[in-house]
Amino acid sequence: MIKFKNLKTGEIKTAFSLREEGEKTYVKFSKDGKEYGYFKSNVEIISPDSDYLPFRVYIYKKECYKCHKPTEILTYITYADKPAEDVTFPYDYGRLLKHQNIVAHLQDPSIEYYGLNVIGDIKEFDHMLMEKYPERIKNTYSKTKNESYPMNVCSHCGSGQGWYFIYRDINKFIQNKEEIQVFDK
Repeated sequence: MIKFKNLKTGEIKTAFSLREEGEKTYVKFSKDGKEYGYFKSNVEIISPDSDYLPFRVYIYKKECYKCHKPTEILTYITYADKPAEDVTFPYDYGRLLKHQNIVAHLQDPSIEYYGLNVIGDIKEFDHMLMEKYPERIKNTYSKTKNESYPMNVCSHCGSGQGWYFIYRDINKFIQNKEEIQVFDK
């Protein structure tokens, strides 16, 4: 989330995203929300602490798909219906199932496809993680998505640990009612 001050009114607001174009700054207050235009001269972006992240960072170990050695994975876990809200233990199964990807679950019933976001889902969050943990998260090419995006890299071989496998892992943790360790609040 990005804080900014409306210089015309003096209000401090929190935006999901900001973009500048011409003389305007366009603000979204939620992931799928409407975009509002402000004159650039009326907007002052408030720089967050370099250590501050607007979400919890979780950590778990997994085997690298390439070198088969254990590596640590960092990710945020937020609700699909409200990306600014962390998924925490004990889990709200009703809410996670309400926004479940039912089509994906029917095609692959091995996991629930809960309504949640992990690293690879929210570009702004991904870039914040990459800036704070540049040795762990790098912009890496994914053959599955056919694009580069910030992802965890194996601490042994440097291979990217992509979105699909992290999403599956987190779904399994939640389905098995296992608490995931918080790395950074």
